[in-house]
Amino acid sequence: MENKDILRWIGDSLGVWPEAAARHRDVAQARMKVIADYGPFEWRVTLLPARKVSTLAALDDNTIARRKCFLCKVNRPAEQCGIVWRDYEILVNPFPIFPNHLTIVELSHTPQHIVGRLSDMAALADELRGFTVIYNGAHSGASAPDHFHFQAVPVEYVDLRQYDWAPVYSRRFVGRDASALAADVERYIKEWGFTQDGGEMPMNIAMERLPDGNLMARVVPRRCHRPKCYPHPAISPGAIDMFGTFVTVSLEDFDILDRRMLEDILAEVAYPNPAHAIHIGIMTAENIRVSLNGHYSKVGDSYIAEDDDCNFVLEDVPVGSQFHWEHTERRAYPGTLELHRGADGLLTAVNVVAMERYLEGVIGAEMSPDSPEELLKAHTVISRSWAFKQLPKYLPVESVDISTDDSCGEDEYIKWYDHDDHIDFDVCADDHCQRYLGIPDPAYADKLHSIICATAGEVLLDKDGRLCDTRFSKCCGGAFEEFEYCWEPMHHSYLEAALDRIPEHPLPDLRGEDEARRWILSAPDAFCAAPDVAVLRSVLNRSDLDTTPDFYRWRVEYTPEELSDIVRIRSGIDFGQITDLQTVERGKSGRIVRLRIVGTKRTMIVGKELEIRRWLSRSHLYSSAFVVSRGADGRFVLNGAGWGHGVGLCQIGAAVMASEGFDYRSILRHYFSNTTIDRY
Repeated sequence: MENKDILRWIGDSLGVWPEAAARHRDVAQARMKVIADYGPFEWRVTLLPARKVSTLAALDDNTIARRKCFLCKVNRPAEQCGIVWRDYEILVNPFPIFPNHLTIVELSHTPQHIVGRLSDMAALADELRGFTVIYNGAHSGASAPDHFHFQAVPVEYVDLRQYDWAPVYSRRFVGRDASALAADVERYIKEWGFTQDGGEMPMNIAMERLPDGNLMARVVPRRCHRPKCYPHPAISPGAIDMFGTFVTVSLEDFDILDRRMLEDILAEVAYPNPAHAIHIGIMTAENIRVSLNGHYSKVGDSYIAEDDDCNFVLEDVPVGSQFHWEHTERRAYPGTLELHRGADGLLTAVNVVAMERYLEGVIGAEMSPDSPEELLKAHTVISRSWAFKQLPKYLPVESVDISTDDSCGEDEYIKWYDHDDHIDFDVCADDHCQRYLGIPDPAYADKLHSIICATAGEVLLDKDGRLCDTRFSKCCGGAFEEFEYCWEPMHHSYLEAALDRIPEHPLPDLRGEDEARRWILSAPDAFCAAPDVAVLRSVLNRSDLDTTPDFYRWRVEYTPEELSDIVRIRSGIDFGQITDLQTVERGKSGRIVRLRIVGTKRTMIVGKELEIRRWLSRSHLYSSAFVVSRGADGRFVLNGAGWGHGVGLCQIGAAVMASEGFDYRSILRHYFSNTTIDRY
């Protein structure tokens, strides 16, 4: 259903219904004010006296039974004509909250009960492009609980993408397939259970198709319908109220409703959500063993934290997945726990927590809490910037994770990994995103908390005032790499190739093979070149210290048989016996972007850097900045530089800078050019 077609139909309908047309004109001019903002999410209040019919409606069973149902066709005004859609009729709402407000009613008179109708709601959201479809539960805003119906309003009036920032807890579902998403939402609601009289639990739901092609649904569990203060002020929250616009029906109520009253009402009718919440995928398994500490409310398969001291403990959490330090741990996490069951039957544990508390679990995991404070401050700013960048508000409309190119006439496999690999959560807890271990060691809790507070809200912005995609790696090997050589073919002005030293000297162009070989086989001066052992021990976690004694320059050797076996297992491709490794393309730091693997059965080009590292090691090669030579016995000898992709902050280099007296702002200026630090 094209947006222009439905808008044209609305206009035609209002053209023959003067009373409804007048009310739709009135809402376009209605008084409105912003009473609270939570980051990019705003909560507004509007004045609509015509909505008294809904806001002040008596909803007890006796009243409902006595009155005529105003949604049944026989009781509707003759001017209210509809469009039949499946078993429903799409109608213009005669008492709108926003212009072009629609009501979608079931043809038969049947109670408001969403189970069994989620597929209809998802299909409607899929087809009614440009509109957000909403559902008011029988005890959550529905003024006609005896006749099943949805509503729909233009998407610009309901901000689902940024709702994570609101103080209200919601369960978020995202996916391209409408049927699959509907099944996930229905499963969640069924697990929630029913009221004592067999009715559905109170809730509001909203669904819309996003610009990136995904369908998003949010379920807001409710404690109750109306707050105890009702009817003074007369606030009767339905889905539109819960998703950002409180409706008042008198000037007195409009004037007195402020942020404090709003938050009091929300706390009474809904469940709390951490401010600036982020969803972290912790683990996926057939069964997840969890224990809860503190006051939690169970809603469906979510365990909602009721206070700041709540935490939950998960057993057998994987750490360092697919790396050589891979192991499992018993870990405690703050905040809310969501359990998502996938189509494969596996459970995924998702931690919903405030951004600043998330950072406490990152900073002590990515670096040792014993690190110099200026390094920890710098890392906090970039970790916060990167995490904010992963929230739905900032996800690109389109991005490509895998690309292939056969223009050279050879088989070629080019792959990179990025944040849009995740659907059910914003970031994962392992090295694919940022290492997050939940509640930090109590011995360091105060230090980490003070570090977070000292940089509270600080992020890096580029020269155009946009959030920076702040990457970091363990050791750059003396030269920073540029973003496009590791991920999308997109240049960022703040991620420029440069030498890891102040004062800076020109970096040789390491894209040439001869220059790259000279660079990698030498040891140019750089912050990360020769760190003091005490500095290294203060910075690296034990798993990192146990990995290799030299991060700056390293050497790996394989027999042809060993290398062939590793590549076959890691790539899933049988090259036969590998006879050569040939560089096709390097980035500006000397990291290989495209590598030709020559075998007796097959020759193929692989990229980008992480895929090369994955194919050439039983876990991951330290970096793709390496040169290949052959030993006298035919062995492949890989001499390399650095550990990781080398883009952005070099953790070991930054640690040395901190030990030499540079403050965190100077460290950030060194690794991220053309940026400013600002509070978000």
